[in-house]
Amino acid sequence: MHFITENWLVAWFSLLFFLEVLIYKDIILTGKIKKYWGVNILNFIATKLVSILLIVPLLSISSDNSSHFISSLPYWISIPIGVVLLDLSGYIFHRLSHELEFFWRFHEIHHLDEVLDVSTSLRVHFLEAVSHALLNVLFIYAFGISQECIAAHALISFLFATYHHSRFKLPLNIESKLSLLVTTPGFHEPHHDVNIENNQSNYAFIFPVWNYMFSTYDQNTFKKEWDFGLSYSRDVGAIKSLIKPLSKDGGK
Repeated sequence: MHFITENWLVAWFSLLFFLEVLIYKDIILTGKIKKYWGVNILNFIATKLVSILLIVPLLSISSDNSSHFISSLPYWISIPIGVVLLDLSGYIFHRLSHELEFFWRFHEIHHLDEVLDVSTSLRVHFLEAVSHALLNVLFIYAFGISQECIAAHALISFLFATYHHSRFKLPLNIESKLSLLVTTPGFHEPHHDVNIENNQSNYAFIFPVWNYMFSTYDQNTFKKEWDFGLSYSRDVGAIKSLIKPLSKDGGK
């Protein structure tokens, strides 16, 4: 089953990737293939290895030793609740990654991408992934979230992360309404604006409701064009993207 799921995720990513290159090649291929894709792919490989060796076992152990409060409920109740709780954990960690300098030095690597596309979703520093996993462990242990919930959340998160980093925006009247329910490309764009004050908004991974609840929705969403990257720094090379957060200029 795990093998089948992995194949479907690869197929989903590949479909979005090749359609995006085909349709938006004038934007995406301008410099992207030379530099940015290398950064994104290397970070994905590093994070994937750390996930296999550390994160997945850690989440599994925390679930097995949890209170089993939610996991004791029927699947049709426990899985939706678990997915929502883990998405809340993601919102909290994402917000902390912008508000606390220690976490920003890792998350900055994701925001240095100047050409937003589906591959941007792969650009997650491995130490950011570990830090995020530690917060998830607290949620899993406290609420008794099952491994099935964890897997379902990971699957849905990947689907939406690849989608809302892509350029496949829908007509405004449709997407603005859809973004009340789930995170869309147009909803996520302000979060990648070069102005650091603008990108401290629209943190949601799956469900935008957290932004509305905690007053982190950007009121200019869908109302203007956005420039991606960070105003204070150009993007870095693949190797430097792994070591920059550990250096004295990390997060700067």
